[in-house]
Amino acid sequence: MGDITVGLNCPACGGAITIAEGESVVNCQYCGSTLYAEGDKGVQTIAFKNKLDERTAIGAAQAWWGKGFKARDLKRTGAVTECYPIYIPFWDIRTRVAGWVCGYEERTRSDSKGNTKTERIYKEEMVLMDLAYSEIACDPGDLGLRSLRNFSGESTFEDLDMIPTFESTTSRDDADAHARSDAIARGRSSAHVPHITFENLHALVKRTSMIYYPIWVVRYTYQDRMYLLTVDGVTGQVLSGRAPGDPLFQSLAVTAGTSIGGLAAAGGVLFTINTGSEFGIAGVILGFIILGATYVFFRHGSEIIQGDFADRKKGPDMRQLGNIGKMIGGAYR
Repeated sequence: MGDITVGLNCPACGGAITIAEGESVVNCQYCGSTLYAEGDKGVQTIAFKNKLDERTAIGAAQAWWGKGFKARDLKRTGAVTECYPIYIPFWDIRTRVAGWVCGYEERTRSDSKGNTKTERIYKEEMVLMDLAYSEIACDPGDLGLRSLRNFSGESTFEDLDMIPTFESTTSRDDADAHARSDAIARGRSSAHVPHITFENLHALVKRTSMIYYPIWVVRYTYQDRMYLLTVDGVTGQVLSGRAPGDPLFQSLAVTAGTSIGGLAAAGGVLFTINTGSEFGIAGVILGFIILGATYVFFRHGSEIIQGDFADRKKGPDMRQLGNIGKMIGGAYR
């Protein structure tokens, strides 16, 4: 049987080209363009070996109880009610983004007389990056998992017959589209061009695979309330979870945060009024950031949340707080 060839048209000149099965690079005989042909190579499926047992998973959960601003008596009174492993599918997609980002950044300078001048510094940055992207391939429910953080592990197929497995419910096309969008966004961000006037970025999916990853689910109670956390079955790290906060930490944070934030903001305003210098605005901005962070911690500190939960409370918008600080500082100049 002869070699199988596929007929294609050159996207540059429209000339007919042929490429043998299994090849991915061909030169157009009419315009000399080098072309890359990508076929559907399927999805490689990998399962990582579960390296933890129940005792180790519970130990990781109990160690997590003692970290951060969680309830001080959680390690003493918390009780594990259920602990079991599951396999969760994640898309593992490797991409390459390439292109150009053009624009400018603004720099403001002041002379000895207090006159300010803003000039534009034009920038033209080339982007060429290989990236890794992942997203969960099923409905995670209340596990607080959206993406995979560890891509290294020992492959296995034995555990799949012994540990419950979530089935994939999302499509490869959607995952590839999300990976391309992520690559474009990360490529744009890597250029560090504040004001973009033109960009020409292209994202290529180099490989798509699915990883079945071992996760330990730990359920526990504290003062008659049920909580949940997940432990990485390869690294032993807590990936997501909910825990009760401590009222004492909330009170101390409010007292210290409002005092420090108020002093910093007031000091910045007074410095701006007395000297007319813009350096005082930095104190105003810092004060508002501290006050915003204090408010968020006081309001949501009754429950400590780690992971990609849909109801996880976000911190204060630093850019918005900074703009408010500048407005206040400018009003007192």
